[in-house]
Amino acid sequence: MNTSAAEIEVLSEEECMELLRSRHVGRVAVVDHGQPLIFPVNYATDDRAVVFRTAPGMKLQEARMARVAFEIDEVDTATGTAWSVLVKGVAYEITEALDHLSERLRELVVEPMAPGERSNWVAVVRHEISGRRFALESGS
Repeated sequence: MNTSAAEIEVLSEEECMELLRSRHVGRVAVVDHGQPLIFPVNYATDDRAVVFRTAPGMKLQEARMARVAFEIDEVDTATGTAWSVLVKGVAYEITEALDHLSERLRELVVEPMAPGERSNWVAVVRHEISGRRFALESGS
């Protein structure tokens, strides 16, 4: 795609949050021994954090107290537009945390699509949010 920077619209924080609240599937990116890993997750969000549920394992281990990225996007061929929202922050395992934010986040509805028990909660506390939108070139 040959889109110039002038043709890319930077989304406001409000627009990013609206898009983030309108979806339920995103991707969390972590680093494991210097290698990037990306996992699709079902999520919910409030004004401060993105929260998802997971089974014990690598995704949870690599996300604990780590700097992570969380991303959602869409390509809409009907309207000829594409957009993405990126959240950067620190991931915390909040399954048994007693602080007010963790308790409030665990009340959000997160319905994992993957089979199996997803009893562990992870919150990505947002430090930065950004987004962009652009028109698709014909033939995209």
